[in-house]
Amino acid sequence: MEVTAFDKKNFVFEIITQSHVPMFVAWGPAGTLFYNEACQPLIGLPPAEALELPVQTVFAGNWEILGPAFDKVMQGKSVTIPEIQLFIDRNGHREPVSYTFSCIPIPDARFSPCGMLVTATENPSVQHAAQKKIYDILLQLPIGILTLRMPDYRIELANNSFLQITTKEIGEITGRSLFEVNPGLKGQLAEELIDQVVQTGKSHIENGMPLRIERNGGQVTAYFNILFYPLLESDGICSGVMLVGREVTDIVLEKKRMEKSEHYFRRLADTVPVMLWITRPDGSCTYVNQKWYDYTGQPPENTLGQRWLSVVHPDDLALMTGCFEEANTHQVPFNFEYRIKGADGNYRWILDSGSPMFDNSGVFEGFIGSVVDIDNRKLAEDAVREREKRFRQLADSMPQIVWTANADGYVDYYNKQWTLLIGEENQFGDSSFLKHVHPDDQERCLESWQEVVRSGETLDVEFRFKVKYPAETYRWFLVRARPIKNDGGQIIKWYGTCTDIDEVKTIRLNLELRVAERTHEISHKNKALEETTRELKEINQQLELRHEELRQSEERYLRMTNEVEDYSIILLSKEGYIENWNKGAEKIKGYTADEIIGMHFRLFYTYTDQQHNLPEKLIAEACLHGKSTFEGLRVRKDGSTFWAYTVLTALHNDKNDIIGFSKVTRDLTKQKQAEDQLKMYAEQLEQKNRELERSNGELSSFSYVASHDLQEPLRKIQAFGNLIQARDVANLSDTSKDYFERMVKAAIRMQNLIDSLLEFSRTTTARKNFESTDLNVLLEDVKRELAHRIEEKKAEIITAHLPTLTIIPFQFRQLLSNLISNSLKYSRDETTPVIEITASYIKAKDLDEKAAIPGKDYFRFKVKDNGIGFEQEFAEKIFDLFQRLHGRNEYSGSGIGLAICKKIVENHHGFMRAESEAGEGATFYFFIPVK
Repeated sequence: MEVTAFDKKNFVFEIITQSHVPMFVAWGPAGTLFYNEACQPLIGLPPAEALELPVQTVFAGNWEILGPAFDKVMQGKSVTIPEIQLFIDRNGHREPVSYTFSCIPIPDARFSPCGMLVTATENPSVQHAAQKKIYDILLQLPIGILTLRMPDYRIELANNSFLQITTKEIGEITGRSLFEVNPGLKGQLAEELIDQVVQTGKSHIENGMPLRIERNGGQVTAYFNILFYPLLESDGICSGVMLVGREVTDIVLEKKRMEKSEHYFRRLADTVPVMLWITRPDGSCTYVNQKWYDYTGQPPENTLGQRWLSVVHPDDLALMTGCFEEANTHQVPFNFEYRIKGADGNYRWILDSGSPMFDNSGVFEGFIGSVVDIDNRKLAEDAVREREKRFRQLADSMPQIVWTANADGYVDYYNKQWTLLIGEENQFGDSSFLKHVHPDDQERCLESWQEVVRSGETLDVEFRFKVKYPAETYRWFLVRARPIKNDGGQIIKWYGTCTDIDEVKTIRLNLELRVAERTHEISHKNKALEETTRELKEINQQLELRHEELRQSEERYLRMTNEVEDYSIILLSKEGYIENWNKGAEKIKGYTADEIIGMHFRLFYTYTDQQHNLPEKLIAEACLHGKSTFEGLRVRKDGSTFWAYTVLTALHNDKNDIIGFSKVTRDLTKQKQAEDQLKMYAEQLEQKNRELERSNGELSSFSYVASHDLQEPLRKIQAFGNLIQARDVANLSDTSKDYFERMVKAAIRMQNLIDSLLEFSRTTTARKNFESTDLNVLLEDVKRELAHRIEEKKAEIITAHLPTLTIIPFQFRQLLSNLISNSLKYSRDETTPVIEITASYIKAKDLDEKAAIPGKDYFRFKVKDNGIGFEQEFAEKIFDLFQRLHGRNEYSGSGIGLAICKKIVENHHGFMRAESEAGEGATFYFFIPVK
């Protein structure tokens, strides 16, 4: 093992401190002074006061002689100064004493002089005694000392420590040649070094030198640290060599064992597929395995003793140093990811893991750890994040609600449309959607969802959701979900959409309701043919408007996920080449993903469209305006065409640069056929309208006949019956009188019935001239017309302020007159009739009436009386033609009055109903929409 300069100094100090001969050391270029106790009288200062002072300061009076000698020794030469006069305190006074200074160089690890050892010998009277003392000291020193004299290296002196090493007696070796005593040294390094010192006159130190020696009856190899020191005469001739040695066999063997262990460790570390490292507490590297050098291409000089900072990505440098300093401060394990430069010059992601090391006493020594390349994993994670980002960007741009769920059906994502419509975000699971479902649909909703999760089938069902935008209400949605399966057929994800179909659903329900109402009315003698024609025309107009709205709202069904089968959703590069292909695209266009990806999307267009550069024009429009739409024929793989509606949308990155396009295509072939069917239905409706007009003409003819031809015979019957009763009544029997009386009454009833029919007919066929009318004035006219009957019944009519409306004045007058007359007719005996007439304005959101037009405000009119009333089960029957709840003998009337009222209200696009309880009076409500 190599001995440091400090070890060498201690080695020399060990010699001089045990010596009774004055000895001192001048150490280093400054000549720092160290000396033994015997040298204290020479210093002339109090004990230890001169320690570590410059030798020039302590021996300033003799430096003229000592200085040149010091310079020569520091050049590697031994010097003897025969006469140095010093003043020594003896017997209580100072006296001059002459000394000889023997000055030899002290070499460092590189055998360069790093100090001067000086032995002071008093001249000459005490010379022999001093030499005897030195000899005795050398014999007793605990280090081996051997002096050899030329010419054949005979042993002059061997101290006790040397004899113990060689297990020999002093008498066996004194006076004999070293190589005679130990032939094994002949021709070996020891002989070479001894010759070198003799020839150069310079000392030499050899550390861990192997020597074959006899021990315990046999030859063994032992290891020594040996100083080869030349013995110089006064003329500078080297006459011998002194060997000063210490056995270090145990130390060398332990070092070899450790080196061997470290060798095995390095070989093992170099075979593992990860990078291994060891650092000091300050982070500087003391070891890396071969994998590190292969990976980074860095040489050892750029790695060992460094902190790797040169290979860390500049953007990750602060993170790496911060994490390491945090772990170093707290002396805890760490794991963090950053990028380092590889041998190819490219940066790659690594996972750096380290654990602190402590010695047996618990002192922190640094970190040991490993580095693993995770670049492929990071790239995969980045790709997944990019796909997720693009999916969310696509989903958030759609007008539909888009959602996903895990394999167990747990909803884990909604797009922005959910938050906009439902008003809730960052809440998932069954409770996130079920609580927004209409109470009547919740059980069906949950059962449907749980069933498809269990079976793995697709979900297509309609529910009502409570939405916050544009107004808080329940709306119908079409809910669809499709499972995503792995190669083993196991479900790994659910993708779903919720499409608002409330308007279409409402139109369909209204159509069904109105068709039922029209069928009911036609079955009652076509009493509302004209109104039906008008409403059917309005429905036709609504359908045409709705068709246009549907075309404009096709964007709501764009950008579905890769598993949507109802839409073709593909991703295009900036140049229009296909990069992604969903199942809907395969279903609609016929190509598989392997067949089509990488092709240009223009192959979907007809030859004519390609000749007119339609695909390129659509891309240019999308770049300019963000999107482009087109409806027309498209070509499938087999060459067949289909009618399609396409939306091409530009996709942007965070810098708003266009990175590609999404192309959503919907197959409208069936819708196109439905539109053609609607046109056919419209033509059929037009034909029906013409038939209704003919029927109205026939009704008009009937009205003319009823008002002229039928009434003429009745008038004659009444006239002749009255003459016979007046002139010939005395000639008639009682039976004939009764028959004539019945005949006249029957004719009168017939007359009244014809009048009522004509009146009902006029409410259907008369021209409807709407005028702005103050209903308060109109009601006063009606009360004046009925004043006689009101006075006769002593009735009380209570009215509130009525509005001014655009109405058919003569019909509305008849409506009020019929309702008041009806209340007067069915009043209770001995009870003063009280009739209340009020009107109130009702907002559409506050109106809970099935017959009301959605979104329409109304005036609600109420006519309430305290008459005989009727059972509520007859509340609808009383509005039918010729329906009576009482006999003719009890109450007069034709049974047409309330039917006329209902017809008048319908002519004003309103509706009417009644509420009553027998004996408790009746209340009639009619609702007129606000224009």
